[in-house]
Amino acid sequence: VGERVKVLGPGDAYYFNAEIPHRFRNVGDGECEVVSAATPPSY
Repeated sequence: VGERVKVLGPGDAYYFNAEIPHRFRNVGDGECEVVSAATPPSY
């Protein structure tokens, strides 16, 4: 999010201001599943 990097593990959660540029990337060798919700919708 922005210039910040955060590595999450199994069971971790996150939140951030969706107006800040962001992206998700799998840095591991296995599959990654992300469940996400936006409130209020910002897409």
